[in-house]
Amino acid sequence: MTKTKHQSKKKQQSSRPVPNVEKLAETFEIDFKKIVPLIPLPDGSVVYKDYIAKQNKDGRWVLHKKNTLGTQGEFNLKTCALIAAKALTMVHIEKYNEIKMLDNRYWANHYTVQVCKKHLPNIKDFDHYMIMLNKYEHSMWLEEHCKEEISKMFRWSFV
Repeated sequence: MTKTKHQSKKKQQSSRPVPNVEKLAETFEIDFKKIVPLIPLPDGSVVYKDYIAKQNKDGRWVLHKKNTLGTQGEFNLKTCALIAAKALTMVHIEKYNEIKMLDNRYWANHYTVQVCKKHLPNIKDFDHYMIMLNKYEHSMWLEEHCKEEISKMFRWSFV
């Protein structure tokens, strides 16, 4: 009796229509393009509507308007440049300034973490070591906090 139940389950499963994977992939791609209107270019830069975020020779991300030569802003993170492009498109100057400040705060803390990480092993004086360790931990916490804020802003803006 168990064989017949098992055989009948196999027949039911095999009679189900198999979904067309290619059709599903095309549907997901269309939906994804509607949700995230970012176009990556082969050189690593990204286009959002009328703005292009392009990396300069210093490694910073410069925001250009498509038809002009002038820059709209310079950012340390590509993510911040893209969020700023959306803010400029929607003419939210306050949001743009907030993004700029968050980008600068993240980068300042990231730089402090790197400096502390380099100098901590070489410090001989215990008091100086404890001060540097405290600064290192605090900057790491602030860096993570800024990173979470930037990620949250990106999700709110594009997803």
